Amino acid sequence: MAARTILLADHALARRIEAAWDRVGVENARSALRRRPDCGAEILAVGEGHAVYLGAGSPLSQAQGIGLNGPVAESDVARMEAFFLDRATPCQIEVASTADPSFPTLLSARGFAILELTHMLALPLAGWTPPDRPGEGAGPEIVVERVEADRIEAWVDVVLGGFFDGDEPPAALREGAIAMAMVQGVTAWQAKVDGRPAGGASLLVIDGLGLMAGDGTLAEFRGRGVQTALLSARLAHARDAGCDLAVTCTQPATGSQRNAERLGFQIVYARAMLTRG
Repeated sequence: MAARTILLADHALARRIEAAWDRVGVENARSALRRRPDCGAEILAVGEGHAVYLGAGSPLSQAQGIGLNGPVAESDVARMEAFFLDRATPCQIEVASTADPSFPTLLSARGFAILELTHMLALPLAGWTPPDRPGEGAGPEIVVERVEADRIEAWVDVVLGGFFDGDEPPAALREGAIAMAMVQGVTAWQAKVDGRPAGGASLLVIDGLGLMAGDGTLAEFRGRGVQTALLSARLAHARDAGCDLAVTCTQPATGSQRNAERLGFQIVYARAMLTRG
């Protein structure tokens, strides 16, 4: 791997990344509607961001990209609440740590609570080369390949299997994941160990950013370098596609964060998912 480039985090970088994730949510809803016009997916523009509904029980139903250019009007928060709660879905709003400080204060006053904290990490791709080995514990038996359209549903089941460990995922989440894989600029990736599906992930190329998402490894293959191999393959693809920056989002101090940091990613800001209802 090339010498690490220090990335200086600032509000402009956060706005660029948040705008890309916001666009992903919007395009996912549009893809879901193309796939199934009766799915009920809807989009609400709020300031510079959007609230997206992708079906009851889907954690992908959320608002993001909001509050990055100044205070958020309380009337806009009320609109988001009505948008979700009228559809019997909790109002979930991603708030970047670079958002206007009044935004989380306003949400707290209206009864929102923190559901999840995450770190946003980024890696400059200029001059990036993959490590000599895919990662600790990984060997040449890990093969990473792109997944074609006719195998997307089976791939989604592998990815979700890495999160639910044998439990049935919400139907709306599965449908949302399939729709996401069909968005323009998205590629699906699968890792195999000794010819057996071991995990999967996706890459979203948007406005020069390579967004790494949906990394899931089946329980029996964890700790063998599967996620690192998936990251390395997507980083190389994003670099070759002309992206200047790769981005991934992880929960703090997890194996996923450490895997990303070993490849050169660094934290550029944090996020809090606030929810009500």
